[in-house]
Order: sequence, then structure tokens, then C-alpha cells
Amino acid sequence: MNCYFKYIMLVVASVFALSSCEEKEVEVYGDEAYLVFEMPGYGLNNTPRDSMVFSFPAKGDDCVEDTLWFKVRIIGKAFPYDREIKLVVNEETTTAKRDENYKLEPVIMPANSYTVDVPLVVYRAGLKDKSVRLELTVEPNEYFGVGFDKTSKAVFWWGDMFIKPDNWDISNYKPCFGEFTETRYAFILKACGIVELPDPQDLVTLGYYNAKVREALYEYNKTHDKPLEDELGLVEFNVWTGVGGIG
Repeated sequence: MNCYFKYIMLVVASVFALSSCEEKEVEVYGDEAYLVFEMPGYGLNNTPRDSMVFSFPAKGDDCVEDTLWFKVRIIGKAFPYDREIKLVVNEETTTAKRDENYKLEPVIMPANSYTVDVPLVVYRAGLKDKSVRLELTVEPNEYFGVGFDKTSKAVFWWGDMFIKPDNWDISNYKPCFGEFTETRYAFILKACGIVELPDPQDLVTLGYYNAKVREALYEYNKTHDKPLEDELGLVEFNVWTGVGGIG
């Protein structure tokens, strides 16, 4: 019996020792922090997006600048002090020029926070009928490393033209509205009274907008000598209610 008791105590002591070791390893790992980008909306099967597209004509002729918001999120612990986030421009893939096409202020992760909203100010001047591209990445520093590959960059397109949303073909936008053209996109935004499409996972709103654009197209064709045409020919919108959507 005495031997059995000693054996039990040895097992218990070993378990506590192992647990203590594991806690230290988790704690050390938890002190490390990594950064990922979060863009609004999702693509196919709720996959995170790494891009954002903005078309100035959707805001009207008087809009000469606007602000695109995105998030930077921590994978790891929050700390009780501000921490600098170093965002760098990928010059090889970027065509936008700082201060001429956009403005981006230094970014700080506030104390005790896991996310920070980042404003990117974009300008319309000089972009008539063309667009520019900006790609941002995280530069590791004493506070943060780089997170997952799929969310380690943020890409932006904007211009004085109607630009195809990057997730049009891989989300509910395509079954809802059909093939993208500038004419079709402009008609959709005007008919729905919006400046950008809702999240492609919002099936109820997309189904409502599908009905709106079909009604607007009917009224347009009824009041014009020729039916609406775009770069691909006659414009049509299939009935799409959102039931059984892609996303």
C-alpha cells in the first residue's frame, strides 16, 4: 500500500511539473504579437479580402477626396501602452504617389487594444478615366511581427472611373447583378441610391437591390427610345432573391 501511495504521488507530481512547463511555454508565446489586415466584406466561402476598391464617380462630381477605412488587428496580447505599427509601401506593385494620390498618417495601436481603424485619404485629381494602386505591408519592429500570409497585405484601387470590385466574380455580386461593366455598375449604384455595394454576405439587402435595379431598368427602357446597353450589349438583370447565394 505504501508503495502504491508513493507511485500515485509521483504521477501527480509529474503532471503538475508538466502543466507548469506548458503554462510557461504558452505565456512566452502569448507575449509575442503579430499583425494582420482586415478589409470590409468577404469573398467566396467567407474568405477574408485583402483588397478595397473605390470609384469617385459614385460620390458625384463634387467629391474630390474621400477616406477609405480598414483595420489592423493583433494576434497576441494587448499591452497597457501605445505601440507603433510600421506600414510600408510595396513600391514594385504600387502606382499611387504619396501626397499626390493619397495621404497615410503614422499608425499607433492604442494601449489595451486589439484593433485599430486606419484612415487612408485618397484624392481624385489627375485620375480622370484611370485608376491607381497602393499595396501596404507590415514591417516587423520591436512590438510586432507579420501574421498570416493571406492577411499580411492590404491593396487599394481608386480612380475617377467606375472600378470593378475585386470580389465581384467570387462573391454574391455576380449572381445578383451579372457580368461587370462600368455602365452596369453606374446604373446599379444610381438605381439603388448608394455609393458602394453592401457586404456580399448580406443576402437580404442584395436581394432587395436586385429587385430595385430590375424595376429601374424596366422604367428606363419604358421611357427611352432604346433599351439600356452597356459594353457587352443589352443590359438585363436576372431575378435573384439571395436564397442559396454563394457566400
